[in-house]
Amino acid sequence: SNRRQCLVASPSLLQEHEFPAVPAQLNGMPSLSLGSPQNEHSWTLYGPDQAQATVHHNPRFVTTDMTALRNSALAGVGIVQLPLLMVREHLNTGALVRIVPEWEPKPEIIHALFPSRRGLLPSVRALLDYLAKRYEEIDEE
Repeated sequence: SNRRQCLVASPSLLQEHEFPAVPAQLNGMPSLSLGSPQNEHSWTLYGPDQAQATVHHNPRFVTTDMTALRNSALAGVGIVQLPLLMVREHLNTGALVRIVPEWEPKPEIIHALFPSRRGLLPSVRALLDYLAKRYEEIDEE
């Protein structure tokens, strides 16, 4: 299954900085990043008419903890790329807003590992089928 991603920030951050309308306007804005500290951080976004834009950024905070990134975004620390599933509730309440909403990162693929299709218990197969269907439904909401 796929997991959609989006860029989000708190309304308070956007009161301090001009609301970006296109990816190029993200340059120089406060950002957060998932992963380990490295020389370069970037977002690759896909927009209208199959356009692609890569935005390099210098994050204020880098971690492998997505919950910490979401909490930092809620606190107004910076713009962050997170799974839509993780931020949907905050988007619905207005605690976070989507940044350049017509531009999105490529969806991530969700993998499930199991030893073999042969000998796969029916209960495990049912669980995998349920999870795949549910993730698709969540992404469509």
